[in-house]
Amino acid sequence: MVKKPKISVIVPIYGVEKYLRECLDSILAQTLKDMEIILIDDGSKDACPQIIDEYALKDRRIKVIHKENGGYGQACNVGLSQATGEYVAIVEPDDYIDSDMYADLYAIAEKYNSDIVKSAFYNNFQAKEKTKLTKVKWEDFIPENKSFKIKEYPYFLYYHPSVWSCIYNREFLTKHNIKFIEAPGSGWTDNPFQVQTMCLANKINYTSKAYYYWRILDKYESDALKDYTIPFKRSEEIHQWLKQNKIKDKNILLQLARRELGYIRIVLGMKDIADFEDCKKKIKKLMSYMPEKLFSESKIVRDDEKELYLLIKKDIDLAREKILKKRNKKKFFSLRLNKREVSVTLFGKKWSFN
Repeated sequence: MVKKPKISVIVPIYGVEKYLRECLDSILAQTLKDMEIILIDDGSKDACPQIIDEYALKDRRIKVIHKENGGYGQACNVGLSQATGEYVAIVEPDDYIDSDMYADLYAIAEKYNSDIVKSAFYNNFQAKEKTKLTKVKWEDFIPENKSFKIKEYPYFLYYHPSVWSCIYNREFLTKHNIKFIEAPGSGWTDNPFQVQTMCLANKINYTSKAYYYWRILDKYESDALKDYTIPFKRSEEIHQWLKQNKIKDKNILLQLARRELGYIRIVLGMKDIADFEDCKKKIKKLMSYMPEKLFSESKIVRDDEKELYLLIKKDIDLAREKILKKRNKKKFFSLRLNKREVSVTLFGKKWSFN
């Protein structure tokens, strides 16, 4: 019997030739050597296909797959279908990781027999040749050195999915048939994946040590900015899944509602919405999953969240007017709704930074 690697690292790749070598070098530099590296070229039009072919000649652990463009979710699913490791990890191709990331996370997983091990990470802000690192961490309200279920400490569900700061037990993913939703572009497909994995895991472990550098660019093409419906599509899919799996825990639903309220805030802050009447219908549908008592009875919901919730329930047009006015007066959030911006706009004020 062929021994399976400890970790399968999946890298979905599209149009990132500027950063790809740094990413791949950081993976090859891992102190954990017992792993396979699956590079999925999702129909890149730049030099990415040639770069990954070059790297495959350097290291036998690398498996290269070239395919037509199908989006982030589909590329990740191709990687999952090819993975043979005990655990699975995802690295986005314009990011990079510290050399001890997978050795440390695997050691935790082995100690606790974890379904998921999640670490803190760094926001790597880059604008006009300047770089700023800030650490995103949860140890103020999520314990270390013990396994838990998400209903005990649901705070991960409020923040950016950051599915790449985790390793996942592959048998756990297979048992529950967990895959990415497939949609064009990035499509926010990491959101349902995060919810499903976190809600179904019996053993989640967390470490406050940060290893992953999530590059946040000053200028980045946004799928969601072009299509305001994307957040609503992913949220609807999440709620249908919650219903099918009979997940009714109030702590879980509250954190998801807080995150979705942030999505609505961002959409209402967009200057140009192609069909605002349709947008309002989608907002009302999403708000229907947020009963008022979730907010009114909670001690952790901020006052500004409660105020925004009540305002949107009362008058969406007025809510948009106030959000745009505040945006023009003080740039308090970004309007780029993609994987490089959403975490900042939604949660920048609440994350604990070093």
